[in-house]
This record gives sequence, C-alpha cells and structure tokens, in this order.
Amino acid sequence: MVIVVNYQSGDRLRHCLRSVLAQPHPAEAVVVVDNASSDGSTDGLPPGVRLVRRATNAGFAAALLDGLALTTEPFVFTLNPDTLLLPGCLEASRAALRSDLLAGSIAPRVLQQHRPGHIDADGIGLTSMLGQLNWHHDLTEAEAGEQPHQVLGPLGGAALWRRVALERAGNFDPRYFLYWEDVDIALRLDRAGYVCRTAPTARVLHEGGGTIGHHSARNVFYMARNHWPCLLRSLPGRLLRDRALWVLLAPLRAAALYARRGQGLAALAGLVCGLVLAPRALLDRRRLPRSGSGAKAAERIRALMREADAARQRMKRSPPPSGQPQP
Repeated sequence: MVIVVNYQSGDRLRHCLRSVLAQPHPAEAVVVVDNASSDGSTDGLPPGVRLVRRATNAGFAAALLDGLALTTEPFVFTLNPDTLLLPGCLEASRAALRSDLLAGSIAPRVLQQHRPGHIDADGIGLTSMLGQLNWHHDLTEAEAGEQPHQVLGPLGGAALWRRVALERAGNFDPRYFLYWEDVDIALRLDRAGYVCRTAPTARVLHEGGGTIGHHSARNVFYMARNHWPCLLRSLPGRLLRDRALWVLLAPLRAAALYARRGQGLAALAGLVCGLVLAPRALLDRRRLPRSGSGAKAAERIRALMREADAARQRMKRSPPPSGQPQP
C-alpha cells in the first residue's frame, strides 16, 4: 500500500503518482489523502488511485491515519507529493523489510531532485546535542556508498513501514501536525523493539520545500514547537535524565539559528507553544511501549547518536555545493 498525503501540491501530485504506478512491481493499493486542498491538485487522478478528501487540514500524521484505516496490508509506503520513485524503489524497499523481521521501517535513499546524484537523506537521526540529522545530506551517492546500515528512522515523506510495528508503537501522533512526527514514531518503534535499516538501492527523488517552503514562518513554527514535546515524550528515561541539559538547550539552539535567518518571531512562537505542550508530553510517557530494559534502550539510542555525530562530521568535511559556504 502507498499513501500520498497531499495539500496544495499542484502538478507535483500527478507526477508523483505516475512514478508510483510505473513501478515494475506496483503497490496493491494507492491512496491519496487530501488535506482540504483548493488548488485542483486532486482533479483527474489516474485510474486505480483512491482519493480520500478531508474536510479540514489536520496535518500529515492525521492524514496517514486516515489512509492506514482503509486497508490491512502489512507494508505501508508513505510519500509526500513532491517525490518521484525511481524504477524498482518499491520492490527494493519491500525486499529489505522482508529480509529483517526486526525492522519496523525501511529508509529509502532520498535524492535531491535539483542536484542529480546528491543525497537529501538516507534516513534520519538525532545527534548527541539532540538535533535532527538527515543522514548523508549533500553527499554524493559515491561518497555515501551502497552499504545498508541502521539509522534511527526513515524520512517521513518517503518511508516503508511494517504495519504491526506501527500498531505496537502506538502509530503516528496527529498532534504534531507537521515535523518531528517521524522522529517521534522512530523513537517509539525502538522502544517497541524494532530497528530501521537503510535501503540505498531504493531511490526516491525529492524536490523539497513542497507547499510550505524551506524556512517559511510556518515551517519554523512547527519545527520549534514540536522539538521539546518529542524529546520529553519519547526519549528513553535514562537518556532523558543523562542529557537533561541538552533537552533544555537543543530547541533554544535551533530557535537561535532560525532567528539568524530572519525567522525569530516564528521560532519564539513555536518555543512558547512547545513549553505549553511539554507537561502533556511528560504524562504521555506512561503509555509508551517498551521492549526490554530501559538501560538497553538508552544505550541503543546513544549508539545511534554517536553514529549520527560521526556522520555529521563527515558531511561537514564534504565540499559545499558551488556558490554556497561551508557549514
């Protein structure tokens, strides 16, 4: 099953669906869940695509839950409409998930559409300073290599999920609306005893920005708002205590970076809303799944953080795109 969450995507949605339907081994069902678009992007969809129209825009995770409710298929591929599946992507992703019963999700290789051969993300991670990381971002495919490896989770806009794993982890949380819901579900899948593997041969082109835009006020607001609730709710307890200072500082540090880009008001509004949501996030911890000891869970995430730190250093050493400063 493939679920595409759409909102005001214009012609991107039709291009995305054509790439899905052209796969050598297509999905059993293709569903578009539309978040109350008014731009005509869902008009004239290809035959065989099921359309679910929402009366209001309740965000990415809420739309995914609507799509998941339509079938009971064991594997679910989630997509943003600004993506294109390259030939064989679906089958390579499914083969990776079938080969590892501990895998709750698979992270395809997401490539930058405007920079052929450059990676947007080989999955996502958390650094030791509790910031988000897109694995291998801006590296070339040759630099990243073709060896699958474990990451915290997949990029939510291009990911394959095992349905039973999502159910055991408590499924997607619609309260995030946008951003951090993929980190949240990845942490909860780990707590439930699952891992995420990359699938470098399952390749996806990603335009990026979509309808909300890179570093738009709305983008910055939700990135800042959801940072504290995600960490407070889903980090293993021992790690939450051991990294308490960075739990406090990480959202402030990210907000300061947004302010330097001219989005200080949006970042501040997001931080304030995140503080309001923090007590509920702490209460939610009682209902989280757990498989094995808390100490082992904390050490697993620590190990992934160390690997994310190393990956971040490797990405910093990579030459910057032409005309752009070294980060």
